[in-house]
Amino acid sequence: MMGAIINIGAEIGSGTMIDMNAVLGARASVGNNCHIGAGAVLAGVLEPPSAKPVVIEDNVMIGANAVVLEGINVGKGAVVAAGSIVTKDVPAGRVVAGIPARIIKNIEDLDKDKNKLLDDLRK
Repeated sequence: MMGAIINIGAEIGSGTMIDMNAVLGARASVGNNCHIGAGAVLAGVLEPPSAKPVVIEDNVMIGANAVVLEGINVGKGAVVAAGSIVTKDVPAGRVVAGIPARIIKNIEDLDKDKNKLLDDLRK
């Protein structure tokens, strides 16, 4: 099984799962209890230091093969659908999908059992 690529300066919070072939760019910051899907890319560069890093807040799910461009903030509890390309900040509690990603629904509309399943997997 292939591993993930975690570049220098990237930070990963506790309870976060990083699937195979995911790439975390330099200085990318991933919060607690997140799930970064297989083949997902969180863009980022180490230089210049003024470049804004990708920030993934707590309890975020990034689907397989999604791309989050440099400088993007994904808010707490958000979901990025598989294959999406995120070009703008994602507010907390929103679900985004598409190329470019756009808001398709609020997280409250999703089945809460999905969150319970993720919690059980982390135990």
